[in-house]
Formats: sequence, C-alpha cells, structure tokens
Amino acid sequence: MSKEYYLYVNGQKVKVSEKIYKVYWREREHEKYLEQVDRKNHLLFFSQLDHDGHFIENIADESVDVEKIVARQMMIEEVRKAVAKLSAEERDIIKRLYFDDETLSSLAKRKKVSYQAIQWRKKNILKKLRTFLKEFIE
Repeated sequence: MSKEYYLYVNGQKVKVSEKIYKVYWREREHEKYLEQVDRKNHLLFFSQLDHDGHFIENIADESVDVEKIVARQMMIEEVRKAVAKLSAEERDIIKRLYFDDETLSSLAKRKKVSYQAIQWRKKNILKKLRTFLKEFIE
C-alpha cells in the first residue's frame, strides 16, 4: 500500500505525488530559513510597511501563488508520465525538437528522412501526447 500525499490549496485538500509534496515542503522550509536569516540580520523591507509607515508583523506574501505552483508541478508530472509512454524513437524526436532545440530540417537529415516525414511524425506524436493528457487537461 503506497502512501498518499496531500497539500492544502485555498483551503481545499489536493492529492499530489510524493515528488511534488517533497518539493513543496523543501521550498517552504527554505523560505522559513531565509526569513530567520533576515530576522537575525535585522533586515527590514519597505514591503513590510503598512499604509501608515509601521512595520506589519505577519505578512502573507500574496505574490506567491501556491495554487499555480502546485498546478504547474502536477502538469509537469503528467507530461513526464505521458512522454514515458512513448516509444524510444518518439521520445528521441520530442527530446531533440523541444528540449535540445533541434530544427525539423536538422532532425530529418540526422534520421535520413524527408522534412515532411519528420513533420508528420511530430504531428502524430503530439496527437498521441494530447490523448494521454486528455483526462488531466479536462
């Protein structure tokens, strides 16, 4: 039986992978550490001033959208799972085109096929990925 991991986003319990859970808490602990260092060094920031020029003790950082961060991490994980379902040849094409910034022309030359053949393969691979991600996107 595997352990389930949850984070609270806007008061709602959201199931996440172990990796996302650990990344979230590692970042949270790092932020706490940095705050302690700032307090130790007696740093004061203008952003901590209220409208009367007084420092506010407990400030919620509203510039950090935890919900967006969690959603993005969940999407990245789903994309990784979808890419893992592709064949080795399909993964190689996606890696070269999207991660190594190789062009369709240079990939066609490398694979000794026509530009149109690589273009067609890319289109079909992306269609396959959309199918894998359909449940997650909806």
